[in-house]
Amino acid sequence: MAYTLLVKDDTWFKQQPVQSSTLTDDQREFVSARTHWSLSHAETIGNHLKITLGIDEFKQQQQIRGYSTWYVYIPSVTLIDSSTNHPVSVEQFLNQHAEIQSKYTIQFTTETWLKLSTAQQNTLGDRQKYLVKQGTVLACSSIGTAGQYHLKVALGKDFGGHQLHIKGRTTWYVYRPTVDVFQRGQPLDLPSPVPSGPNYTMKVTVDTWLKQTTAQGSSLPEDQRYFIKGDTTLPISTFRVVGNHHVAIALGLDNVGRQIQFYGRNTWYVYRPAVQLFKDGQMVDLFPPTIPERQDEYVLRIQASTYLKLSTDQSSTLPDSEKQLVAAGTQLPLNSFTLQGNHLKVALGKDPQGNIVHFKGRNTWHVYLPAVQVLKNGVPITLEPKSSHRHINQAGLNLLKSFEGLDLTAYLDPVGVWTIGYGTTSGVYRGMKITQRQAEALLQTDLHRFEIAVTDSVTRPITDNQFSALVSFTYNVGAGAFANSTLLQLLNQGDIPGAANQFLVWVYAGGMVLPGLARRRRAERLLFLA
Repeated sequence: MAYTLLVKDDTWFKQQPVQSSTLTDDQREFVSARTHWSLSHAETIGNHLKITLGIDEFKQQQQIRGYSTWYVYIPSVTLIDSSTNHPVSVEQFLNQHAEIQSKYTIQFTTETWLKLSTAQQNTLGDRQKYLVKQGTVLACSSIGTAGQYHLKVALGKDFGGHQLHIKGRTTWYVYRPTVDVFQRGQPLDLPSPVPSGPNYTMKVTVDTWLKQTTAQGSSLPEDQRYFIKGDTTLPISTFRVVGNHHVAIALGLDNVGRQIQFYGRNTWYVYRPAVQLFKDGQMVDLFPPTIPERQDEYVLRIQASTYLKLSTDQSSTLPDSEKQLVAAGTQLPLNSFTLQGNHLKVALGKDPQGNIVHFKGRNTWHVYLPAVQVLKNGVPITLEPKSSHRHINQAGLNLLKSFEGLDLTAYLDPVGVWTIGYGTTSGVYRGMKITQRQAEALLQTDLHRFEIAVTDSVTRPITDNQFSALVSFTYNVGAGAFANSTLLQLLNQGDIPGAANQFLVWVYAGGMVLPGLARRRRAERLLFLA
C-alpha cells in the first residue's frame, strides 16, 4: 500500500529520532507545513515515524542532503492512503501491515510516566520511571488492569520485529487515564478498575488560573493558563506544594472515568491561597510547618538560535568540535551558571529521566547572554552584563534598521546568501521563520560582534555618531573588509574628511552600483560628519 506524508505543522526531518535542537544542521532538514512527500516505506519508532522517501514524477528517488531515509515527529504529520486519498491514523497504519509483531498498542494522550510500580511517580527513583511524551505509540504483547487506576503492560515488538525495551525492561505500569488502548488497530474497552487509595479533590475558593509555570497568570500566554471560576471542584490524582505560594496538581478522572484535561494537559500549577484540598472529604493542611521547601529550579531558554561554546570567543572563529548550535525556543535544565562579561558560563542539569544533559560529551559551556534567558522556577530573572565596549547610538541603530529592513522569513540577498531579520546571515537556512522578538535578539548578537570590531580597529578618539556610522558600515560590509579599508587607514591617520568620502566608494555588489547601497553610504557619511 502506497502512502503520502502530509506535514501538518512546521517541523524537521531528522537523521535520528531525537529532539531537533540536539542535532547539527547536516543532521536535520526544516520542512514547512502543508507540504506533501511520497513514501516507499514507513515504520513507527517510539513517537517518530521512520520514513523512506518515494519516487518523484521524473522516476527519480527523492533525496534530501543525499539521504532518502529520515525520522519525523508523529504529531506533526499525517499519513494519506494514496489509493483513497484519506488520512490514516497511526493505529490504522500499524494494523494494515502484516509485519507488525504485537497484538496491542497504546497511544499516550498526555505526557506521563512509565513506572515499575503503581506508586506516585514523585516517590520513585529515576531508575524506576521513564517520562513518555504525548502522542507516543508503543507496541505491547500483553496488557492487564492493575490497582490504583493503572495498567500493567508488556512491551512488544516494533515494525521490524525487534523487541522493545526501556531502560532494559519490557514490563511497566502506566496510569490508565493517560493512554488509549488498541487491539490490532481497534479501540479496546478494558474493564473499569476498582478505585483504591484516598480520594483527593480541589475546591477553587476564588477566581484564579491554572498555569504551566509559577509565574503570574497575567504574564503568561493564553495556551499556558486556564481560567477557573470560584466554587469549582475538581478531582485530582496527586499534588505537591511548590515553594510558599503554589501547588502542583495532576487532574484526576471525571464521573465516567475519563482523564480531565485542559489544553491537552492534566498537570498544572495553581496559586495556593486560592484553593482548598480535600482527602476523602477532610481538608488537607497545605501550610504544615514541616513541609520542606522545594529546591529552586533553573532553566536556560534560548531566545534566538545561537551557539554553546567552550570559550567566549566568537563562534565563527571556533571549530565545530568547540561549539554546538542550539535552536530558538529550546529549554535546557541548569545546574549552575555564572556571568562572564556578556556571556554566561553554564553547567547543564538533568533531564526528566535524571540524565545529565550534554552536547559532544560536555555539560559545561559558554553562551552569549543577549541570546538567552534564565528562568528560576518558571519565572525569568534579570542578568546584567558588564559592558566592556561602546554601543551604537539610537541614530545609528535607526539608520541600520531602515536600510536592512525586517524580514521574518529567510530570503536570498542580492549576492545569494540566505538572510533573515535585520540582515542576519549566520545560521540561516531555507524555510527558516522567526518572530520580531527573535529578530531583535539576533540583531543584538550581530551588533555586539561589529561594535567590538570597530572598537578594536580604530586607534584614535571618535564621536558617538562617528562610531555608530562605522558600526552600520561594518555590519554591511563585514569586519574583515573594514579592517583592511582605506576608510579605516585615513581615519587612524586623522584625515576625517578623507575617511568620510571613502563611504561613497562602497556602493558596488557584483560589479554593479546598487542604488540602495549608494543611499545607505550617503546616510552613513552624513551621520559620520554630524
